[in-house]
Amino acid sequence: MRHLIINADGYGLTAGINRAIEECIEFGTVRSLSANVNFKHANGVVPLVRKHPELSVGCHLNPVVGSPVMPPEKVPSLVNENGEFFYKAFLRRYLSGQIRLAELRAEMMAQVAKTRDMVGKAFSHIDFHMGLHRLPGLYSVFLDVAEKSGVGRIRTHRYLVGMEHRFPSLRHFLFMFESVTRIPKFLCNLWLRKRALDRRLVMPDRWVGVTHLGSRPDTISVKNYLMMLRNLPHGFNEFVAHPGYVDDDLKQWADYVDERALERQVPPRREFRDALYS
Repeated sequence: MRHLIINADGYGLTAGINRAIEECIEFGTVRSLSANVNFKHANGVVPLVRKHPELSVGCHLNPVVGSPVMPPEKVPSLVNENGEFFYKAFLRRYLSGQIRLAELRAEMMAQVAKTRDMVGKAFSHIDFHMGLHRLPGLYSVFLDVAEKSGVGRIRTHRYLVGMEHRFPSLRHFLFMFESVTRIPKFLCNLWLRKRALDRRLVMPDRWVGVTHLGSRPDTISVKNYLMMLRNLPHGFNEFVAHPGYVDDDLKQWADYVDERALERQVPPRREFRDALYS
């Protein structure tokens, strides 16, 4: 059988993202989300889960953007003089050894605990902001946190693009050779997936997507999303959506901005919902 999880990322980051995700939930095309619980707007998930008890809520681990859940003085290597995460400087500081893994672990566990406190039994999975958990050294911490969280479910590292194409496997194959870095990254992701499976963590069979989604004109369209549904392979698949209304907070905290407004337009379309449930 073919199964698809449509997970909306970034709940709580801004009021505009919350509004867009909630519209998709109300329309019936999204039943899973990942929340940035270190932002104040994440508090909206509490009444949302009460209204939609079937909803699955993940902890979108985020030691990158915004402020920590922990008191800033407890995680000094993670924050600047304003008590905020380093955002675009996070990667540089991490690779230069300026961020302590023990503090990262503490903050990640605090975010997990807050998620559980907020949504209770709806807490279903763990993922990571911008996929940075795959950094050397950080991945082991991520796996530890995923185990200790009790949910034991994470996002897969095995991806399949080209789902909008008449011949998706061929499109995926060609995509892999468009850059010299893609095959090494793909193999590395498979190795990371094996490490997670060896720890008995559960994940979908694959992450599916449209080629160059959002980075090229016309990739975010009802036509492409419908083709993705038609091409969906057997097993459990996850499609990660980023719907949002553009506001000043989004411009402050993200680079993926106008694309969110485009992504917002597809899930609430009747033809997409009809195809999803057909």
